[in-house]
Amino acid sequence: MKNIIRISLAIIATIIVANGVFAQTPEWVEYCRLRDEINHNDSLSQEAIFRMYCRMDSIYNGIPAYSDLSGFLKIAVACNEQEKMKELAFRIVRWKGWDSRLFNQPELSAVKQTDYWPKLDSLSCMVGEKQSYTDCMKRLYDMYVSDQQCRRALREDLTPEERDSIWKSIHQIDYQNLKQLKDLMDEIGFPSWEKVGYQYALCAWLIAQHADAEFLHEYVEQMKKAVADNNANPANLAYMIDRDLMNRGLPQLYGTQYIGVYTDDNTMENMLWPVENMEQLNARREHMLLAPMDTTGIKIYDENAMTR
Repeated sequence: MKNIIRISLAIIATIIVANGVFAQTPEWVEYCRLRDEINHNDSLSQEAIFRMYCRMDSIYNGIPAYSDLSGFLKIAVACNEQEKMKELAFRIVRWKGWDSRLFNQPELSAVKQTDYWPKLDSLSCMVGEKQSYTDCMKRLYDMYVSDQQCRRALREDLTPEERDSIWKSIHQIDYQNLKQLKDLMDEIGFPSWEKVGYQYALCAWLIAQHADAEFLHEYVEQMKKAVADNNANPANLAYMIDRDLMNRGLPQLYGTQYIGVYTDDNTMENMLWPVENMEQLNARREHMLLAPMDTTGIKIYDENAMTR
């Protein structure tokens, strides 16, 4: 009998990017190709990366991901591209996902030497006043650290007994983190970008992904409202929706969830959880700002076949 483990491909996930049989719009495919090249080609010069970011910006008319946007600003500073620096700095500050500590990073120190810094700093203070949940940010970060630390051991070669022992510890930590997240949400409501910033909202999302099915379903409904208000990440919402559907035994929509099947020789094979209307998969992914996914040759999980 094969052992089944449900896997959520979250922060450490690898998205399969390709021009596969389920194509998206050419512009979005090109945007994702450029982002993948920047993330994985270590030989690119800063000037080449800057040109690629400019191309991404023109395709999307505004870089969609906060991590892309802040990375773009750092490259603009390094290349001394003054006009782009100014444009991006003000765009980031006005964006709800802005983190008040961004301009304290050494890579962005040059921004503080510009003639527009007083105006930018004033605007930064106005936006920063909205983020008054410093204690909540720290609590969310501490939850994230404990969540990731207990899962690192799973990357090692383990016996079934060792794996079972680690999973027991993980379940205990997940239970503690969930209790803390519920307490925090009782205090401040949904941990949106505007309240806690992009990075800490991401921590909350990760903890919610590892929560019980009932809480996760409730979190999905609140996150839908936040995304509609441009106050949460639509790509992260896609992962949550798929996990919620998988928990309820239903086909997923965005292709983010896999099943890890441990065979008799203690090796794991990943299988894609069934997807509703596969022909429209990448159209739905694009709507949620997810990279195109080539499903050619991917094994689809079949619960009936696993239990025979």
